[in-house]
Amino acid sequence: MLDARDRDDLPAAFACLDPDVEFIPLRAATEGTYNGHEGVQKFLTDTSENFESFQPRYELAELGDRVLAWGTILVRGRGSGVEMEIPSGGIFDFRACKITRWQDFGSKEKALEAAGMPE
Repeated sequence: MLDARDRDDLPAAFACLDPDVEFIPLRAATEGTYNGHEGVQKFLTDTSENFESFQPRYELAELGDRVLAWGTILVRGRGSGVEMEIPSGGIFDFRACKITRWQDFGSKEKALEAAGMPE
């Protein structure tokens, strides 16, 4: 959703988000959904505290008023230095040219299934 480059210009990144954006990363199952700009900021802060590197690498495809994003997130643990490449696949919902919802389903296939579309 927001990558390391966006953190250098958060006002521009947040301008793309609806004030009531709902962000549901995979870890929402244990930590809950992140809501609004404040919630997204909390996600970025939590991520920054746990990872010295967090780089989403997505391909995108339009699905009408939604966008499918899939790829990987390259992370390096803060302190441990352990690097992992985490599969990711989710759906961005838009209204008035702003992201209103982003949910990560963990893979392109699961995201397409959630969107009711065959691969």
